[in-house]
Amino acid sequence: MGGREAAGWRTQCRTSKLIRIAREKATSISNFQELCKADNISGGVRHPFWEDFPHCDIHMGITSDILHQLYQGVVKHLEHWCTSLMTTAELDHRIRSLPPCFEVRHFKNGWSQLSQVSGKERKDMARILLGCIMGKAPSQVIVCYRALLDFIYVAQYPTHDDSTLQYLTNALDKFHANKDILVDLGIRNHFNIPKFHSMLHYEECIHNFGTTNNYNTEMFEHFHIDYAKEAWRASNFHNELTQMTQWLSRQEKIVMFQSYISHYQSEEEREEERPIKAVATYGST
Repeated sequence: MGGREAAGWRTQCRTSKLIRIAREKATSISNFQELCKADNISGGVRHPFWEDFPHCDIHMGITSDILHQLYQGVVKHLEHWCTSLMTTAELDHRIRSLPPCFEVRHFKNGWSQLSQVSGKERKDMARILLGCIMGKAPSQVIVCYRALLDFIYVAQYPTHDDSTLQYLTNALDKFHANKDILVDLGIRNHFNIPKFHSMLHYEECIHNFGTTNNYNTEMFEHFHIDYAKEAWRASNFHNELTQMTQWLSRQEKIVMFQSYISHYQSEEEREEERPIKAVATYGST
């Protein structure tokens, strides 16, 4: 998985065939799983739900994901590698020493004090990542970091064409051309990392499904705040499920009523405007 070239796509026809052969040969459930795993198939299901869907390709069901693959994956690795370039205390000192900047978060206590890092915090960390290692890391390491950050930001473009996709390819090429420095410095032994491997498929995924904001899970993760966290805070934390459900039901009714009032008021305004327009038209003639 650590190479620059991606392997060819699996086909649903071939996977179905391998599962069917394993099903016919298997003498037990454990034996079926062993036969499937020999062909790099999990073997958890004997009859997948998609086996009779001729126009479905289950292998394209997992699309690129900016939040979990790039920010909670690649950026998380980059941040962790910083502690191999310097001590945690020095890294925190460098972060605290960065001057405040508009719309850039200032981590006054550094990164070591953070326990659970959210996606928004990863984005804030990515903005200052290069500034933290400048003057400390070798130039080739900085090239690697910048190439990966370029890839992350270009992958989030709201529109793409052949030029922008070439930027994406160039950034990935630059990283793979310079990544060996991380092995030479002892930071990594290999790059057999699934999150890094996923970057090989971004260009093809954009060609197939459009820009990444169409299938990024960040939008759906945000609903967790509205439908779980806010509802939890509104409860008394005892028998919370019933209270959360009731709170959400009431919120929906309030929104529906507000929508009705807004629609009713706009109807009244249109009714009031009609006689005025008629008089103006009569006077002009």
